Amino acid sequence: MSVQQYIHFSIEIWGALFSLVALITVFATRYFDKPGSRRLLFVLFCSFALMICDSLTWIYLGNTSQLAYYIVRSANFGAYFLGMLNMAVSAEYISHLVYKRTDGIDLNWKQIEWVLFFIGTILLIINLYSPYIYTFDENNTYIRLRDYFWLPDLVIFMEAAVSLSVAIVYIKYLLPMERVAMVSYLVLPMIAIIISEFLYSFPCTNIAVVISTIILFVSYEAYYAQYLVEQQKRISEERLRLVNHQMQPHFIFNTLSLIRYQCLNAPEKAAETINDFSDYLRSTTDLMLETECISFERELDIVKNYIRIQKKRFEDELSTEYHISDTDFDVPPYAVQTMVENAVQHGIRDGNSGKGTVIITTKKIKKLHIITIEDNGCGFDTSILEKKGKKKYRH
Repeated sequence: MSVQQYIHFSIEIWGALFSLVALITVFATRYFDKPGSRRLLFVLFCSFALMICDSLTWIYLGNTSQLAYYIVRSANFGAYFLGMLNMAVSAEYISHLVYKRTDGIDLNWKQIEWVLFFIGTILLIINLYSPYIYTFDENNTYIRLRDYFWLPDLVIFMEAAVSLSVAIVYIKYLLPMERVAMVSYLVLPMIAIIISEFLYSFPCTNIAVVISTIILFVSYEAYYAQYLVEQQKRISEERLRLVNHQMQPHFIFNTLSLIRYQCLNAPEKAAETINDFSDYLRSTTDLMLETECISFERELDIVKNYIRIQKKRFEDELSTEYHISDTDFDVPPYAVQTMVENAVQHGIRDGNSGKGTVIITTKKIKKLHIITIEDNGCGFDTSILEKKGKKKYRH
């Protein structure tokens, strides 16, 4: 292998390795923006395959074996084909970013990219049967034909120019890192194509592809990092909202009033209520640190603490029944407690007598975990829901 071949091969192998790592990384984080991730994965795959094809061309260049004959021709065709395809799928990715950042501007310019890609593919296919762009000599060495060797590069240049013009028009909608990535991703190959027309022996086009892929990947990761920060912020705000909902002042004040009354009239019961209330507060505070679902048993402990406090307050007016036959599952924090609280406040206490029973049942049917919260309180007029349903249906 000559020095020139070695330089080409090294650049392409390192480019292929990076593209593969980026491909795996984006695939692992594809869930936060599935449409965009799919398009970027296609771009990275094209870059990876392009590097592999080009490296195979340089490895077997000058090898006159039958295997080398087919590898060089197939890999060379693949490198041109993937270079044009890379620009078309990049247009899909840019179009998706603009659509996402503008909340709905759908760009039809990407069809132009696909037309240019198909034109370039037809030109390459014609070259297979009647060489006018490139050919190979008897030593299996690539030869650029003087008159039309620039046609594939012209197609890629035009694709990049069209994408660049659209990216510049809508650049204000992109994130700062995306602006740098889009412009550099499109400008670098264009500059490299111009240089390669005069310095064919130097792999400037492949270097530009590698650098552009790195910048595009870094832009995606920066966007993903920002998404994680915003998601964590939303989770924290939602968790705080849930805690504030659970720690409503009226419940705290009513419980403190109950404890004050018991301290004066039943000190032993006051101590029990304080224990139940502290357990409830501790459980509620601990849930502020949770980012996932919790076990049903843990949720049930919070419910029981809440019920014990309410039963001390309302005494015989409130009773509960537990029919728990299934506990091996997880639930969102406060999912059951909120329903129990609604049953107590709106099902029982809003009734004329203010008396009733809350029944909590769990069971497993096949693969489903069923939780049922029932009360025998005042209920509500179901015809109201039917009227709302009909009204919604008419609209």
